[in-house]
Amino acid sequence: MQHATISRRNGRLALAFLGLCTLSGHGRCAFAAAHAGAPRTQEQARPARLAAWPALDAESAKGLKMEIEKLRRASSPEMASSADQALRAAGAGVVPELLPALGKEKNPEALGRIEATLQALTGPEHTLLLAKEFQHKAVEVRTWVLERAAQLPDPELLGPAEQALTRARAANEKAKGDDRALRRELEAASLCATAAGSLAGFDVVEKLACEQWNSRRAILRTALTAVRGNQAAEKAKAGLDSKDRSRVVGALNVLSACGTKENTGWIAPFLDDSDNSIRVAAINACRGIVDGQGPVENMPVFEAVELAQKWKERIRR
Repeated sequence: MQHATISRRNGRLALAFLGLCTLSGHGRCAFAAAHAGAPRTQEQARPARLAAWPALDAESAKGLKMEIEKLRRASSPEMASSADQALRAAGAGVVPELLPALGKEKNPEALGRIEATLQALTGPEHTLLLAKEFQHKAVEVRTWVLERAAQLPDPELLGPAEQALTRARAANEKAKGDDRALRRELEAASLCATAAGSLAGFDVVEKLACEQWNSRRAILRTALTAVRGNQAAEKAKAGLDSKDRSRVVGALNVLSACGTKENTGWIAPFLDDSDNSIRVAAINACRGIVDGQGPVENMPVFEAVELAQKWKERIRR
């Protein structure tokens, strides 16, 4: 009797399942469609943006100033590690108290420790909170939050990032480009605006790509990927006509991150270049545009020649 009851129940479930499939209109169950790993957009995959920093528990709040001071004044690796672990364990609520230390600390090693802890405490859910600090009174704080936001592309930051870029350009022009801290802020603001989907700072980002691609490749690729399309690619194309090798390599590097398959015809001639650095940059541009892959470093000439030939055949199709 129990077995018969279960069979009838299973039969009703099966009919209900089939009914859902029919209602879906695509010959499959709506439930299955919703739970079968359908692709999610970047916005759907993003954690919910927080409107306020999390509150600290009483114990963490009590010892917060002491741990920040330990992180800054650490006299040994063990002391630094202990403070870092304590601050991380307390959570993102530490950030509003730790950020101002960037504008006060002068010791490069201490600054490195503060930045590493802040990096670990912040993520995509904090972008709107980082944007609130784009107008902080300390240029060091502004620069850090802008660069961190550039690592976490968010179209919601478009307005604040462009405003920060406008202010940074004006400050640099007033200082005639002689203030290193202000130059760094301009670079960070340009990266942040680009990562938010703006081309307002593309000139600065392109210059960075020509001069600092090897050391800042990750953040440059992240920012430029956010503006991938023909409009950004057209801006980068001008560099391909330069007589300056570094400018050509820079343009190819930029295209690797923001170009489209329609632009591979511009890159094809450089696959035959006698300068191996240009040839490798052209290969990497094809890899980035066509396959969405990162660059290959230190490619020997014979390997580059072989790969260049393969890419010429692929992009002709």
